[in-house]
Amino acid sequence: MSIYDVYEGVLQGIENMSWAEGLAVFFAIVSVFASKANSVWVYPTGIAGILISISIFVQEEYRLYPDIGLSLYYLVMSVYGWYVWTRKDRQQHETPVSWCSRKELLTAGLIFAVLWAVLYWWLSTYKINNVPGLDSFCSAMGCSGMWLLARRKIENWLALLIADAVAIPLFFIKKLMLFCALNIFYVVIAWLGFLAWKKIREKQMAAVC
Repeated sequence: MSIYDVYEGVLQGIENMSWAEGLAVFFAIVSVFASKANSVWVYPTGIAGILISISIFVQEEYRLYPDIGLSLYYLVMSVYGWYVWTRKDRQQHETPVSWCSRKELLTAGLIFAVLWAVLYWWLSTYKINNVPGLDSFCSAMGCSGMWLLARRKIENWLALLIADAVAIPLFFIKKLMLFCALNIFYVVIAWLGFLAWKKIREKQMAAVC
C-alpha cells in the first residue's frame, strides 16, 4: 500500500463521514488542544466526543462493543479527571502539573499490564478481531495514560504518545486511513504536550523558589 493509497483513503473517509463522526472528531481534536494547553476544557469537550462516539459504536452496522467498553472507561476517567483538576485545597490551590511518584508509576504500569493481558485474552479467545496484540496494547496504554492525565501527571503524554503511535499501524492494517491520519496528528500533539507541560512544571517550581 503506497502513500497515495493512504491519501485516497483519508479523502474517502472524509467524504463518507457522517455528521456524528465529524462532531466526534471535532470534539476529540479540541479536547487534545485543551489538554496541551493544560485547560480543564479537555474534559467537557472530551466527554461530548465520547458520548457521540458511543452513539456511533452501538449502531447495528458497527457494533463495536470493545470500543464501547473502552469509551465508558474514558467517560468515567474524564469525570474523575474533571473533579481532580477543579478540586481545590483549603488554600484554594488547584491540582498542579507534576511528575509521577514511584508509586504512581507502578500503579500506571499495573493498569497497563493487567488490561493488556485481559484484553489480549478476550480479543484472541473470542476472535473479535485479527490484531489482538496491537488492539489490546493500544487500549491498555490509552487507559493508563488517561489515569495519569486525570491526575495531571506529565508522563501521561508519553503513555498517550506510545498508544497513538502503535494505533497507526493498527488502523493501517484495518484500512481506516482517516483514523490513521488522526493518530499521526495525535502523536505530534502528544510530544508537544509533553514539552509544554514540562515548561509549566518548571515555571511552577521557579515560582515556589
